[in-house]
Amino acid sequence: MIKISPSVKSTFPETKFGMMIVNGLCSPIERAVMDNIKATEIEQMKLNNSGYERKPALTKEPLCHYAAYYKRYNKTYHVLGQLESVLLKGKSIPPVGIPVEAMFLAEVKNLLLTAGHDLEMIEGDLTVNIATEPLNYKGISGKEQQLIKNDLYLSDEKGILSSIMNGPDYRTRITESTQNALYFIYGVEGVTEPLIHAHLKTISSYLSQAIPGVEVQSINVY
Repeated sequence: MIKISPSVKSTFPETKFGMMIVNGLCSPIERAVMDNIKATEIEQMKLNNSGYERKPALTKEPLCHYAAYYKRYNKTYHVLGQLESVLLKGKSIPPVGIPVEAMFLAEVKNLLLTAGHDLEMIEGDLTVNIATEPLNYKGISGKEQQLIKNDLYLSDEKGILSSIMNGPDYRTRITESTQNALYFIYGVEGVTEPLIHAHLKTISSYLSQAIPGVEVQSINVY
């Protein structure tokens, strides 16, 4: 179902990617359970990051690996900004639907870059590739975006699903009507298979608690 292009393997030989497919997202939800999970996890994050400072945080895994990747483009890893909003500004994870909230919460907790897609909107096989030309796709906000040269991206047989620097697309975004989803982890060089696997298990744990009817179809690391 997924192919890692030879160019990815030659340019980023140690890079790992994770993928999880879940079914039953339209089952009855437990809103109070998800709210409690978010409150509990955020409180624990604050305890774990008491006295937080960005500079020393960037020396730790996995932040150091994403920081190195983003530095190629003179950018700051955006998940770091989300973590700081939680730790320093008292922000929470907005109520945008449990399938997305579970992904965001795990992303901020584990700091692994994650994209979520409606499985039924994906057409054909998936491919991870490196951008060698300025291809365009409609971003999740609905605006046209252009791939950044040498950035990693995921596509199906119809078009681009997501990229590291520009995020997920609009066509396969998770919505209220999404029944089955694919969660994809961009594990840049240095991010290990155990970290990716544990991150996917975190997402699945949140989902199974807040949506009792959800089923994990598969978890794979490539």
